[in-house]
Parts: sequence; structure tokens; C-alpha cells
Amino acid sequence: MYSQRFRDSLHNVMDRRPALRGIALCLALLPLSCAQQLVDGGSLPDSGVTPDTGDLPADVGDPDAMVAPEDVSVGEKDVPPVEMDLGSPEDVPTAPEDLGEPLDSGTPIDLGSPVDTGPPDTGPVDTGPADTGPVDTGPRCLSPLTECGPGPCVNTQTSAAHCGGCGRTCATGQSCVAGACTLVCTAPTVVCGGACVNTQTDAAHCGMCGRACATGARCTAGRCVGGVIPGASFQVSLSAANCSAVEHEVVTGDDRGGIAVSGSRLFYSGDTSTGRFDLQTLVGESVGRTYDALVSNLATGTLYSLANGSTPLTQMGGTVTSLMELNPTTGGLTSGLVNLSQPILLPATGSVGIFSGYERIILLGGGRAWHISLPSGAVIDLGPLSLPTARIACENWAIWGVAEFFGGALYVDYVQNATTIARMRVPEGTVATLASFTALSDMCSFTVSPLWRRWYFHHELSSQFRSSGSETVGYCDATITGPTLPCRPIDTLCSGACTNLQTSALHCGMCNRACPAGETCNAGVCGLACPAGQTACTGRCVDLNTDSSNCGACGRTCIGGQWCIAGACGGGPHYAVDPAPVVSYVDACGAAGSQRLLTFTDDGGTSVTLPFATRWWGAALSAGTPMYISSNGNVQVNTSSGLSSLSGTIPSVGSPNNVMAPQWRDLQLGSSGVCVATVGTAPSRRWVAQWVGAQYYADASSNLNFEVILHEGSGVIEFAYGAMSGSSNATIGLENPGGTEAVGPCPSGNSCPAVSNARARFSPIP
Repeated sequence: MYSQRFRDSLHNVMDRRPALRGIALCLALLPLSCAQQLVDGGSLPDSGVTPDTGDLPADVGDPDAMVAPEDVSVGEKDVPPVEMDLGSPEDVPTAPEDLGEPLDSGTPIDLGSPVDTGPPDTGPVDTGPADTGPVDTGPRCLSPLTECGPGPCVNTQTSAAHCGGCGRTCATGQSCVAGACTLVCTAPTVVCGGACVNTQTDAAHCGMCGRACATGARCTAGRCVGGVIPGASFQVSLSAANCSAVEHEVVTGDDRGGIAVSGSRLFYSGDTSTGRFDLQTLVGESVGRTYDALVSNLATGTLYSLANGSTPLTQMGGTVTSLMELNPTTGGLTSGLVNLSQPILLPATGSVGIFSGYERIILLGGGRAWHISLPSGAVIDLGPLSLPTARIACENWAIWGVAEFFGGALYVDYVQNATTIARMRVPEGTVATLASFTALSDMCSFTVSPLWRRWYFHHELSSQFRSSGSETVGYCDATITGPTLPCRPIDTLCSGACTNLQTSALHCGMCNRACPAGETCNAGVCGLACPAGQTACTGRCVDLNTDSSNCGACGRTCIGGQWCIAGACGGGPHYAVDPAPVVSYVDACGAAGSQRLLTFTDDGGTSVTLPFATRWWGAALSAGTPMYISSNGNVQVNTSSGLSSLSGTIPSVGSPNNVMAPQWRDLQLGSSGVCVATVGTAPSRRWVAQWVGAQYYADASSNLNFEVILHEGSGVIEFAYGAMSGSSNATIGLENPGGTEAVGPCPSGNSCPAVSNARARFSPIP
């Protein structure tokens, strides 16, 4: 209540002026009532008791001084200070009294706050002995504060100037937290590497601390976008040469999608299992499980499955965080794992593309493109991109293709439609044609093997690479430009070039063994080169089954107008029918010099001329003989103005006669019409008329693809069928010029339903 100075002043008054002790004591204990009594002229008797002045104020001025308090507090109410009335002079004893030193009239006594006007203090007066204990010399600062030299007390748990101890100063930008200097960042920044960074925009900490974007990339919304694309140049060219294809359904079950090559195997996934196939022979066997997200490094042949952590991705899609390495020979999982620098979300639906490249992978999904460097796993977000037009008929969640990098630009190659493989620049989205074909069927997955210089593919049903079958895997030649590649396993390095000693005319059987002029190397031996099914006889290639000068053997000549049939000389009007021969389906539409006729035609026809001489029902047909092609699935021989009858029965003397009928029925043709071409070289050429995408007039959902093949010289005729759908019967067979005789492959009569991939051969007999 009182200041120290006021208490000290009262002590001096009571010690030195006993007569004033009552006043001092009264002022100390009951200031309001005492002051009122003095004002009223009363006196304060000496109590005779020395008060306990331990809590009384003392005047720091002259000890003889006694000054009225400037303010006195009573209760909680303040009242004006009251001047002390010491009475008139006559009230003071006249007897001299030793008053000691003159009254100190120095600094007034500090009486603290204004007078408290609240209720009076009714507590007992402290009459105990004075406090004579020693001065308290304990610590100046109370816990948790600490005295660190002159100045205010500090909290070393929070003080940046004394963090954890006196004098320990935090660096600029740091705060003291729990006695330790700590960098404290304000949102949206966080602490990364001793600095406050925004992981949504910082290229060194994009999305999280330590995730650095590639050189030249920017961080947008926590994702690395763009950047300098690393890696070697890699460009491919695809051809339809030296192809081979096999059935794979027995190994994998129905197709499902997913294709990749390692250094020694082709891997393709079906509903039952992923299959592994020898890159040369295509002999396959089951892996024992199905991988839905196959991919590989084309530079090394390292085989992967896209994965989330250590779980391979399924056809339901998901978030790709890693690449799980597979055994390149068996396809089994290994312990190899490549963690991606940032996750990639691939949806289960929509245009998802998986593209294997040379030391890289490109993924498309969710409307964005992503680049993965191999083997590091560094991811670059290439920005928004979708496949504009792609083959999405795969029985899986994605399509598979190839990633290229040349001229400083990225590309992805994919099957665009049944005749085109496209190349799209990434991320610009501009599209060009990489390669054109005649019939890719439903192909939507392919990849390449730089080691074998081939491209590998899958499709269903018939294509230009395989005329029959349910599920097909195969390969054709490819050209790789850019990286320096080792020789193929079947090649030998001769004069600095990779060489196939089985086929090279300059290195036949061994390096530097050249074949003579006009000869080629076949199986490592120099000689006249003949296509399959032909034999070199006296400097030319002949078919021993049909050549009348080399019938059954070189030099065996047929005489008397006989001709060679199945390696035997003879002749006659009749034909032997083989209902299941091995016959290749000829792509007449894609052949050199082909004609496309009768487009969008119903019940019409047109005439063409036979390009070579042959035989028909025992008689010679000369080159230039007219052949009338009907939209209704037949060819009428030796007439330029045939009939387009809706259907017919053979044999029948009614017109038309002299008919080759691969599918005689009321048909209508669309944009593909009928293609006519001559293939092969003399004297073994073949004339082909091919109906493409025809329909039964009464069944718009039907799809009919078939052809008639007439051989030069021998008169052998073949019917070949591609995809055939529809339930109607058709007339199938050959009818003689007079309509009196007919032959055909149907089990009963000459009318039967269409069968996909069927074959029939008509061979003249003596």
C-alpha cells in the first residue's frame, strides 16, 4: 500500500520523536480515521507500545521529517489526500523539549495510490515485534525467467538473444523454440534444407523437400513440368518384310493387352497368363501370371511392370510410383525396383498409352503426358496431352507403342487404324504417318527390338501377316536410327558391318566369300535364288508341280500337249478338290498395280482381261481373255458382258455358265469394292480378284472377305477366305462352259455357309 520511502520516514519519526509515535502509528494502521481525528482537533495518546514497523513506509529523506501522505488508500475507493492538523500552538506543551535534529522537510513521504474509499480494514493491528531479519538477497528473476546481465529478466526457452542460455543468439530469420534456434516458416512455405521454400513452385523441392525437377523444368502446383529431355537419339522405321507370326491363344488365353521385349524374349499378356516367346522362333510358354502393365528399356532389354510400391499395376489402373524389374528370360519378379521421383496417376478408363523407349518410357493418362528417364526413374511432367485418334479396341485398359527421340523432340508411335501406324510429337500433339499397311486387323499393341531390328505385334484373326488364326503374335523387319547397336545374334561382324552369313552374297557362309554374278546366298551356300516352292532348273526357278518342261523334276518334259499337274504330265476336263490346302491369303488391294473396282455396287459387274495364259476345264485360255467380275461373288470366264444374277445353282444349263464362284449370293459392296491384281513373276504369276467388306443384301451386319486365285500355266484355282460373318448359304465351286458339270468344296452339293479363314484348291487332273 505504501512506498518504501514512506515506510522509512515513519520509522524515523517513531524512533526519534516519541511524541509523534501515536500519530505515525495511526497513520500507518488506520490512515483515514486518524486523519479525521486530527482534523477534528483531537489528540492521539501515546500507546506506549513500540509498534512493529517492519511493514511501515520510510522516508528516504531527512529522518526528522514528517510529511503528510500525498494520497491514502481506503478499501478500493480513492479519496483526496487529507492534511494533518497538529493543533494550535497552545496545544503544544510549553516546556522545552529536545526535538533532536530539525524536522526533515525534504522529499514528501510517498503514500502510494490515492486514498481507498472502500470499507475500512477491520482486521487486528499487527502488534508483533519488528522484522529484524537480513535483507533478502535471493535471485532477482523468478522461474522460468533468467538473469542475463543488467536489463530485464529473459526466458531462455523463447528469447532469440539468449536461446537455451545467456548470450546464445539465433541467426537472422530464426526463432527460439524450446531453447533451440529454429527456422520458422509462414504458410505456404515450409522448411527444406535450412530455408523456407514453397514446394508448390520451388524447382529444387517440387511437391516435397528434396524432389528436384529436371534441368530446365518448372514447378507448377507441386509438379515438375517441362525440362530438358536427356538421352540418345532413337528413331524407328517399320516394314512388312521378313515377317513371321504364330498362334498364341494356347499359351496366354484370349488376348488382354500388354507387350514388351527383353534381350531374349517377347512378352505378351492374355486373360490366362502372360506368355514369353523366343524372339527368333516365336516358340512360347506361360509365365504363370498375368502382367497388365508391361514395359521395357529398349536400350538394355530390361523388363519392367509399372507398379505402386512393390505391387504390379493391374488393368484397373492406379498410381505409378515405381517400376518393378522382371526376369528378362522367365518373366518372374526380381528384387529390382526403380522408384519414380514423383507419382503418376493412370486411370482405369480413357486413353492410356504405354510407350517403351531407348533409356526412357512415356506414359499418357488422365489427359497428361509423363517422361520417365531410365534407369534413374526421374519423372518430367510434359503437360496436357491425349491421343487424338488411336486404336482403343484392345481388350485391356491401355494401348502399347514406342517412344522415339530425335532432332531434339519426343514422339510416341501407336496404331491409329487398320492400315496406319502414326507418330505424334510430344507434347505438341502434331501427328504424322510413320508406316502404312494393307491389313493390320485389330492391332493396337506393338513394340520394337533394337537388338533384332524388328517390330513385334499382336492382333486377332487374319491380317496381311497371318491369314488365319484366333490370336496372333509376330514380327517384321524394322530399321533403327540413332544409337550404335550391337550385331544381331544371327549376324557376324564382317568388314566392320553386321552380316548374315546365311544370306549375304558378299559373305556367304563366311566373311569375304562372295557369290558369283547372278547367284545369291541361300543357307550359306551360293546358288540360284528361288522363292519358296520353286527349284532352280537350268538357270531359272520353276515349280516342279506345274512346269511342263520340268514336271516333277528338272528336265522332265510333258509331250503331246499334256500339262503338268501335281508333278505329273497329263490333261483332262476335270478337277480334284482339296477343301483344306495351305494357301496364303493374297492382299490384292495392296499389291503393285492393283485396281479397285465396283465400289458401292449392288447387282453390277465389270470386265477385265487375263494377264497370262493358263488352262480352264481342259482348254487353253490365252492372255487377254475377258473375265467378267460380278458384285455378287463370282467370275464369269471368257465373256465381257456377263450377268449379275442374284444367285445361282451349279451345274445348270441356264445362264450364266463358265463360272468361278467363291461366294455366289445376292451381295452389295461398299467403299472397298473388289480389288484385282497380278502378283508374282512369270512363269508363276497369279491373278487375284478379292472382294473386301461385302455384305449380304439382306443382312447389313454381315462382313464378307474372300478371293479367287488363278495360277499361270497350270490352271490351278484357289478360293481363300478372310473374316466371314453372316448366316446365309452361298454357291461355291466351278462350273464348266456348258453348265453341265460342276465341282465344289461344300460337304453336300455346291451350297454351304461362309467360313472364316477357309481354303479350297481346284487342281486339274489328267
